[in-house]
Amino acid sequence: MRFLFVLCSCLILGGCSKQRSSATIKAGASYPVSAALLVSTDSPQMFTAVFHDPSGGSHIKEVTFSVMAGKALPGGKSRWSAHECLVRFDIAANAIWLVPDVGGTWGSHSILAGSPATFSNSQCRVVAAGSSAQVSGDSVTINLELEFTPRFSGTKAIYLGCADVNDRWSDNYQKQFGEFTIKAAQP
Repeated sequence: MRFLFVLCSCLILGGCSKQRSSATIKAGASYPVSAALLVSTDSPQMFTAVFHDPSGGSHIKEVTFSVMAGKALPGGKSRWSAHECLVRFDIAANAIWLVPDVGGTWGSHSILAGSPATFSNSQCRVVAAGSSAQVSGDSVTINLELEFTPRFSGTKAIYLGCADVNDRWSDNYQKQFGEFTIKAAQP
């Protein structure tokens, strides 16, 4: 089964240009649909991503939102998760996790979406107060409030992944769902 997605490539302080991309999806599996930066001149930045499951949005257990530098791909090389901004959202628990700088783990604890908590690594800070997940019909929409550090400036790629309640992960986790530029801090 093939689906056609309309994706956004967004630039901070710029516009959003649409691209078309197709991906093969297994019938009956959860899959990511789209990601977008809600353009803002302020920091932190608000991102939104949509995921779909033909068995219903409540069948999606968790999602990942990865902001990657350079040519790095999720799972593409040893230590691929080190020094990136990789976020996991457990939908039922309303819990958000962030990979620490060393990579290879989701860290020692999560924060609750909607709470005043934050946590960070050297690339980004997750702001729980502005983050949320909403299940509607066959979809889950997440909003993530992220703030990026000056050392993580430059063009970044967004990758999405999701798992259903049976721990079956989407196959297209190495498919880019957008890109944007983090402006360097002005002296």
